[in-house]
Amino acid sequence: MHNGFYLKMAVQNIRKNQRLYLPFIISSIGTIMMTFVIQAISSNTGLTTIPGGNNLQTILGMGYVILILFSGVFLFYMNSFLMKNRKKEFGIYNILGMDKRHITKMLAYEMTSIWFISLSLGVLAGILLNKVAILLVRRMLNAEVAFGFELSAEPIVWTASFFTFIFVVILVANIFQIHLANPIELLRGSNVGEKEPKTKIIWTILGLVLLGIGYYLALTIQSPIMGMSLVFLAILLVIFATYLLFTTGTITWLKLLKRNKNYYYQTKHFIPVSGMLYRMKKNAVGLANISILSVGVILMLSIVAGLYISTNNSVDSQYPSDVVSEVSLEEFNQTNEQTTKEQIASTIEKTEDETGIQSEGRLSYTYLNFPVLRSKEGFEINEEVYAVQSDVQPILLNIIDQGNYELITGKKLNLKENQVAIHGTIDPYKGKELNIQEYTFDVVPTKEVIEEFVIGSETTNQVQESYYIVVSNSTILNQLADAQKEILNDLAANIGIFTELDLPGANAQQEIDFSERLRNNFEENELIIRSMDTRVQANGKISALRGGVLFLVLTIALLLLMMTVLIIYYKQISEAYDGKERFNIMQKVGLSNQEIRRAIRSQILSVFFLPVCVTGLHVLAVFPLMKKAMVLIMLNQVNLFPISLLIAFVIYLLVYLLVYRLTARTYYKIVQQKN
Repeated sequence: MHNGFYLKMAVQNIRKNQRLYLPFIISSIGTIMMTFVIQAISSNTGLTTIPGGNNLQTILGMGYVILILFSGVFLFYMNSFLMKNRKKEFGIYNILGMDKRHITKMLAYEMTSIWFISLSLGVLAGILLNKVAILLVRRMLNAEVAFGFELSAEPIVWTASFFTFIFVVILVANIFQIHLANPIELLRGSNVGEKEPKTKIIWTILGLVLLGIGYYLALTIQSPIMGMSLVFLAILLVIFATYLLFTTGTITWLKLLKRNKNYYYQTKHFIPVSGMLYRMKKNAVGLANISILSVGVILMLSIVAGLYISTNNSVDSQYPSDVVSEVSLEEFNQTNEQTTKEQIASTIEKTEDETGIQSEGRLSYTYLNFPVLRSKEGFEINEEVYAVQSDVQPILLNIIDQGNYELITGKKLNLKENQVAIHGTIDPYKGKELNIQEYTFDVVPTKEVIEEFVIGSETTNQVQESYYIVVSNSTILNQLADAQKEILNDLAANIGIFTELDLPGANAQQEIDFSERLRNNFEENELIIRSMDTRVQANGKISALRGGVLFLVLTIALLLLMMTVLIIYYKQISEAYDGKERFNIMQKVGLSNQEIRRAIRSQILSVFFLPVCVTGLHVLAVFPLMKKAMVLIMLNQVNLFPISLLIAFVIYLLVYLLVYRLTARTYYKIVQQKN
């Protein structure tokens, strides 16, 4: 047969099966567009000149890898629905005289047509959207809007290459399925029934137990970073329990409904319950997929909403002044501390004279921080905290003497020699005594006094478990520093002097110039610089982080939402074609159109809103963990997370209800369609 014949058949098949192919093509275009935009932003040369632009591109570059993996899995999953619903059609072609070689050729033309349409429109839409995305990025980074249009060949080549590879692999997989199946299998491919599954009480109980353990871990994990292994375990347990409960728990529930004769032997209940019971193995996996993806959609959208409605207060909490610096003291005593502070002050004055910029609010104070392990009566200094593959969860101690504490806060604690004040950022310290190695202190209950004060550039709202400790004098501070040096040796931290100052009236570039000149002067005076930064530079870095996370999370959220919607759509279309013959038979034996519609509504409601209920439970369980994890993306206003979660759930529910209306209407049309 001539190639034009195969092309004509391919076009006709796509048009004839537009209910199946149109969502697939639209999702392919959307996926290509999103990956193109992310790749284009990560390779845009104009962003490299903006403070924080490089960081944003690095984040998007790493996220691009995740995105293409999601895209590949997504397209393969959608294709499996297409093939399932077209196997009968291929079987008819085979029986009418087309051998598998001809069907393969026709499939090749179909996939080539879809590839060309999707790639062309996807890249074109990506090019148009790219300019808008760049403008949004520059706005987030507080950069001037750049006129003009930059179009690089790199994202086009990468996007075209990747999706061409994906479509080729999909085509090969489809051809492989056709060649392995015989005509009878193809004819029955979309109508293979399920045997009535057995009730599995033990597996149902196991699913509930695993779900309970997963929920318990999610609710009790204190630090998402330090408890990362437990976070993954909780996620795996919840996912596994979800699949287990949908495949066994739903069967148990349906059989209980079947045993209830007053409920089961009604027209509106008999058809959906019996139909779902016999095909629940297939339904269960789809429903579990929808539930798990829905949780991902809601959490991703809640992060987007949280970043959008929150103010960027991370810079103010991390950088209390315009310029911050820290120098290290290899040897510490009161004389050395005072001498170094005077040297820092004179160096700042010298920098003011050289730059012509005057500083205000200058503050220098001494502190020590190092990681420890928890012990029965306090904390233990152990080199295991630095082991790369260690399973221990280090705790950070931030220690300051009350003289420097008074310098920061203006408040007196009046601590005696063996007394300390302590505040935990995650858990309060409940003991009456505090032991750090061989040193024992009495704990003074002064939480209200020290709860909000900041040491260095750390904030009290941290993901890692930390404690702020005020000791009575610098001698004890030095003894604790020596104790950790004896154990940690070269890994030990030195006592440092943190300095902060404001530059009123200075613009962004002047702040940067001042800090660079101050760094040079510190080095000339042989001060050991541990860090030197400005609020302007920090703002660029943090804005880049938030912007990168926002773009990446929004893209993944849209992709997951698209996957969820299309899985629901294809699942309902597949169920409609599978149930068409059964409803036709029921109609022939006297079932009215109204009764059919009522039975369809009952089945669709059951299929649709069971995943919503499960999704709601999962989201409530992971809510405390997600609230703590917000600090990772610089969303310190965690009190806004419930609002952002509510916004995300409302958006998700509106989309879900829209899909319900569309699929219910399509389901009914297919069932009522005459053969």
